[in-house]
Amino acid sequence: MKLETLIAYLADKTTIRGKKALQKLVYFCAEAGVPIYANFRLHIYGPYSNEVAEELGEAVTREIVKVSPDGYSFSKGFSGDKYLSRDYGNIEANREKIQKVLDVFGGFTPLELELYATIHFIATALSEAYGKVTKERVVNEVYRAKGDKFNVERIESAYQDLSAWNWIA
Repeated sequence: MKLETLIAYLADKTTIRGKKALQKLVYFCAEAGVPIYANFRLHIYGPYSNEVAEELGEAVTREIVKVSPDGYSFSKGFSGDKYLSRDYGNIEANREKIQKVLDVFGGFTPLELELYATIHFIATALSEAYGKVTKERVVNEVYRAKGDKFNVERIESAYQDLSAWNWIA
């Protein structure tokens, strides 16, 4: 699925509250199995992809999405429908996966998305490197990565949410 199509679809279904929120929604879509080309790395605000950042800039230029007057949110732009209809087959093939992401994370603030995506990213990376890892290890690594931006109790609570929602084992 083309990134521009995914961005257009997300903007059609919800108001995206900033670049950070878009990055995290696309990250979770990729993790849900939506086939996109985007490499994510841990950045100051959680998982970040240069490809997503570049594609968002292009999407704004081509009016696939429009920026709100305050400059902090995105919605479907003038040519969004054209891009959605052009890639309808891929949207249909991935609609359930994308909807799963929107159902869980669509109403989150950018700060909440940062926390949940960071926990997921770190838990996944540790599991891939070391096999099964404990909640305590993930929480400690997230706390180290985020400093005192989030307290341990908040990180643990978000970890429990992700586990209950079957986003992490």
